[in-house]
Amino acid sequence: MRKIVIVLLAIFCISCNHSDLSQYFNDFDGTIVIYNQNSDKYTIVNKIRARTRFSPCSTFKIPNSIIALETGIVSDVNQIVVWDTLKYEKEDWWPKTWIGKHNLKTAIKYSVVPFYRNIANQIGSERMQYYVTEFAYGNTDISSGIDNFWLSGSLKISAMEQVEFLRKFYNAKLSVSQRSIESVKSILIQESKGSYVLSYKTGAGSTKGKSIGWLVGYVEKQENVFYFAMNIEGKTFEEVMAPRLEITKAILSKLDILD
Repeated sequence: MRKIVIVLLAIFCISCNHSDLSQYFNDFDGTIVIYNQNSDKYTIVNKIRARTRFSPCSTFKIPNSIIALETGIVSDVNQIVVWDTLKYEKEDWWPKTWIGKHNLKTAIKYSVVPFYRNIANQIGSERMQYYVTEFAYGNTDISSGIDNFWLSGSLKISAMEQVEFLRKFYNAKLSVSQRSIESVKSILIQESKGSYVLSYKTGAGSTKGKSIGWLVGYVEKQENVFYFAMNIEGKTFEEVMAPRLEITKAILSKLDILD
C-alpha cells in the first residue's frame, strides 16, 4: 500500500510540471502518459482521464499478435493467414489495404480487423482469457464475444494501464517466449532514424456516441526507452485519425524525446 501511495504521489508531481503540454490537445478531450524507463518518471496530461478505461480498439492487436504467436496459431510474422470470407464478408467501408493476403506484418501495419477477428476465433475464449488475465490487460473482460471484445466491447483499458502493459511487453515480463516478444517488436516499428526508433500501434472506435483515437507505443533512444499512450475524443473517426499521431509527436518532440 505504501509503495502504491509513493508511486501515485510521484506521478502527481511529475504531471504538475508539464501542465503546458495540454495546449497540444487544442479542443480535444484527451490524455497522454509518458514513462521514462531510465529515470523511472512519468509525464501525464489530464491525470483523471489517464486512469479512465476505454475500449482498446485496434491497440489490442499488440497482445493479440503475441498470443497468436505464443499459441502457435501463427508460426511467424511472415505466415499468410486467410480469414473466413463467409463469416467476415467484405463491407463497403473497408479500406483497399485490407483486401488480399496478409501476414502479421501487413495486418498490423494496415490494422486489418477481419484478420485479427479470425485469429481470435482460432485462439478461442479459454486461451484468450488466460493470456489477457496473465497480462493484467485492463479490466480483462472478454465476455462480449471472442472476435469482438476489444472493438468497443467489454474489454476496457486506461492510458496508464496501456503503458504498464507496454513496459512488461518490452522488458519481457509477460508469460510468453522471448521469440514472441521480439517478433511483435519487429512489426511495431514505424520510424527508424539516427537518434531514435519509434514504434506504435493506432486504434479507433466509438464510446458514448463519440469517436476515440488511440496511439500507444515507445521510443528507443540512447539506451533508454520512453513508453507512451494517448487517446483523444472527437465527433467522427476522421476527426481523430491524424491528430492522435500529430499530438503525440509534437509532445514527444517538446520533451526532446524525438529530435
